[in-house]
Amino acid sequence: MASKQRLARLLQQAQRSVRSLHNSVVSAAPVPSRPGPKSLKDAADEVLRSGRQLNHTRANAAMAQVSTQSKTHTMPVSVPIPAVKVDLSGAISMVPEGEIIEEGVYKNLDGHRFEDGRYARFTDEISAFIPVERQFTDPVRTFAYGTDASFYRLNPKLVVKVHNEKELQRILPIAKKHGVPVTFRAAGTSLSGQAITDSVLLKLSHTGKNFRNYKVHGDGSQITVEPGLIAGEVNKILASHKKKHSLPIQYKIGPDPSSIDSCMIGGVVANNSSGMCCGVSQNTYHTLKDMRVVFVDGTVLDTADPASCQSFLKSHKSLVDGVTQLAKRVQGDSELSSLIRRKFAIKCTTGYSLNALVDFPVDSPIEIIKHLIIGSEGTLAFVSQATYNTVPEWPHKASAFMVFPDVRSACQGASVLRSETAVDAVEVFDRVSLTECMNDEAMLKLVPEIEGADPTAAALLIECRGADEASLQASIDEVNQAIMRSGLPLGPKAARLQTIEDYPFHHDPKKSKILWDVRKGLIPIVGGAREPGTSMLIEDVACPVDKLPDMMMDLGDMFQRYGYANASCFGHALEGNLHLVFAQGFRNKEEVQRFADLMEEMCYIVATKNSGSLKGEHGTGRNMAPFVEMEWGTKAYDLMWELKALFDPETVLNPGVILNRDPDVHIKALKPSPAASPIVNRCIECGFCESNCPSKDLTLTPRQRIVVFREVHRLSTLPSPTAEETSRLAEMREAYEYQGVDTCAADGMCQEKCPVKINTGDLIKQIRSEEMMQQPRASGVAKWIANNFSAVTSPVPFFLNMVSLSHSIVGPAPLKYISNWLNRVSDHAVPTWNPYMPRGAAKLKLPVAPTVAIQESTGIPRKVVYLPSCVTRMMGPAAGDTQTESVPEKLMSLFAKAGYEVIIPRGVTNQCCGMMFNSRGFKDAAAAKGRELEAALMEASQGGKLPIVVDTSPCLSQIKASISEPELRFALYEPVEFIRHFLVDKLEFRKVRDTVAIHVPCSSKKMGIEDSFAKLAGLCANEVVPSGVPCCGMAGDRGMRYPE
Repeated sequence: MASKQRLARLLQQAQRSVRSLHNSVVSAAPVPSRPGPKSLKDAADEVLRSGRQLNHTRANAAMAQVSTQSKTHTMPVSVPIPAVKVDLSGAISMVPEGEIIEEGVYKNLDGHRFEDGRYARFTDEISAFIPVERQFTDPVRTFAYGTDASFYRLNPKLVVKVHNEKELQRILPIAKKHGVPVTFRAAGTSLSGQAITDSVLLKLSHTGKNFRNYKVHGDGSQITVEPGLIAGEVNKILASHKKKHSLPIQYKIGPDPSSIDSCMIGGVVANNSSGMCCGVSQNTYHTLKDMRVVFVDGTVLDTADPASCQSFLKSHKSLVDGVTQLAKRVQGDSELSSLIRRKFAIKCTTGYSLNALVDFPVDSPIEIIKHLIIGSEGTLAFVSQATYNTVPEWPHKASAFMVFPDVRSACQGASVLRSETAVDAVEVFDRVSLTECMNDEAMLKLVPEIEGADPTAAALLIECRGADEASLQASIDEVNQAIMRSGLPLGPKAARLQTIEDYPFHHDPKKSKILWDVRKGLIPIVGGAREPGTSMLIEDVACPVDKLPDMMMDLGDMFQRYGYANASCFGHALEGNLHLVFAQGFRNKEEVQRFADLMEEMCYIVATKNSGSLKGEHGTGRNMAPFVEMEWGTKAYDLMWELKALFDPETVLNPGVILNRDPDVHIKALKPSPAASPIVNRCIECGFCESNCPSKDLTLTPRQRIVVFREVHRLSTLPSPTAEETSRLAEMREAYEYQGVDTCAADGMCQEKCPVKINTGDLIKQIRSEEMMQQPRASGVAKWIANNFSAVTSPVPFFLNMVSLSHSIVGPAPLKYISNWLNRVSDHAVPTWNPYMPRGAAKLKLPVAPTVAIQESTGIPRKVVYLPSCVTRMMGPAAGDTQTESVPEKLMSLFAKAGYEVIIPRGVTNQCCGMMFNSRGFKDAAAAKGRELEAALMEASQGGKLPIVVDTSPCLSQIKASISEPELRFALYEPVEFIRHFLVDKLEFRKVRDTVAIHVPCSSKKMGIEDSFAKLAGLCANEVVPSGVPCCGMAGDRGMRYPE
């Protein structure tokens, strides 16, 4: 059996090589097979020489094995990897025996795309309309922008930031003309290697307001969006539309991936994303109404415009006829049509959306083409606009967490719910997942049963929804009755079963949120706990729900046998969709071998043994491209190649993705995850942090800062670097100083969206601190300023007033010119002037205690310690502000109106929280100022007995992070928070505005008091509108020193 399988493997590889020679749609060279016994290799070589088309491909071989292996239970054998290599960017690849890479000889294959003049010609031509400022070839930005969330790495030769559809219309024909492959990139949250390239990357994310237009139609049941919008933003737009127009139904887009607050519409359409609750019926394929699409020749088709459709039918007759003929052929083949329908009855993103060829009549070619492009991962065309039919977001929801004594029972429960109820969502948790749930205190309070569960236990997280309470309750009753009828055992222990009454549905949104937050957190929990130097891998498989118990148990057994003790299986049970999360290193040949063997067996278990999908919702990419034929069979696989040839005959659009002749591409260009710093070693490079970063459109995002930092560290620790590696390290270090360090706001907002809670700002502060340690003179100056803080800061108000007066006399031009010059010559030490610069703050007036302190009913006097920050002590309103009072004056007025005695800490003019020193890397000075302030606050607050108000939230955040006295931690308040808790019942509020917009500072968001801003503003206005801006970008004075 083993020798037959090895021969089959060699023959499969040989067939791919033969096809690569004869198939005109692929410009790939033959890919040598892995080594085996000499006689088998000779047999494969004979096939190669004769050029015969083999009847027994990988897919057919796999199908032939089903009957045999179902009896013998023999798994695929391991084929040894001859060797591995590491490229210039650190990616590791298996090296097939006899592989020859001819330097300078271009082939349209990963690793073979050498410059032979085509890239220079392409660049010259696009430079006529794309400014060089939007073309990137430097080692830092090509490396950073080329990184996505997958575990693959290819380094683009050129990254182009594209601003609109018209630019793409011009770029694509030029790429086609010069034979330059291009890959489209939106948010880069995809997991299968479909958004990377070693050619040209066309980046439409982080380009300001470009590709971010939208239009809500009517009551919100349709919305037109551009590919640069984040999916979660679209739902917020729809929510705002409902609220603004007082509409009865809240709508949302159908797809709801876990990355919904980070992924962009471009990727959602290109990958046919789904998610936890949308299932199959609400994915993009089934909810997209129309699209604007740019083809490789630059033609734009607007499927909502009849004139555009008619023009396209004429101008692209050959493409239309080809698609029509394929649809006729498929619809006339009952066996193939049945296979396609069966495959897409469950989640499936392996290969192209062949269901488009059976779902629409042959006389509707536009509909067929439109749906073929969905899920095509940028290999057929570019979608520049999409119109969705949205789905209702029912307001009434309830969730239950039901535990079963074994995996089989839990999966059978999911099957029962799918066939007998209209339940909205069902998620399955394996035992490893339940172990992680036990680490969540709130989760344990809700479901204490999971502690001490049997080793085989599993659980279902179930959600029901309704338009009203009655329909919600009807859905809950339906679920409970179906579980009871099934007779399945309930409870975490087989020896002590429980009843359905032990697992109630929670209607309280806060309790439901706990359950779903734990589910969403499973992936990062596993990722964050992995060994440094390893990557977190997420495989994504699906099968018919009735086969889910067997598949889940087989996969669990597989992980144990391969030594992945902490691997976790969980996912969308209602759709038979599992996510397999595990840690994997790519540091040597042995680790690559283990991964290769695991992949072969996983694909056998899923595709062959359980008739499942190797990719349920994450897209094929490079990860599963070698296994598409195994899952689909040769007939469907060949059909996909025909589609690719029709849409992209020159293989310009994202070559190697979805379809790839290299059977080993999934174990090439594997991305390393070198341990570089405890601060960021847990980073899984998901990209969730990016939307919160104020420098994302300018330089780098938090993810990109981390990956470049890792690469610099890797290069700097190479034992024997080459001249090329040494030169690359020097270039990256120099560029990173500005790209990574200088332009980082270090506000920590990235941490708020990071699933493993990494604050990239801490990394940057650490780098700045290490740099300052090498500059004793600068550190000495910082310590002097800290020791003489009052003397240094007291002249600042006078200076600001003089600048403001100068502005009123000479106008803005001289001040702007002089400050810009000083900024340059001082290496950004001097801020640049702008019209919104503040005037000097009024001198702080010490409060006068009331004659008789007002007592609360509890007998506690109304006393508050007020710490005016150094910023508000120095800076007042700008000249153009309507408000003329400083922050201290405003707060003192409020305290007085509420009858509070105000206590100012001793020596306040010399006090500072230390943030201005800490953010620059002067940690010793920051710590010294922090200790001084802590002592002053302890004295003023009587050891933390009195509340302390700090009038700027960044300073408050810094104080909370650095104090050592626990008594102070709970006495500290931000002004809005203090007003809400202490002053609301003591002051009179009137609604003096119809609408007010609020911007919540980063630090306030991080401290979790955003809700206080909205509620307090709601007392003063009829409508409160959040600004939607994650960060203002000022980062203290950094925004003035780096105004860009």
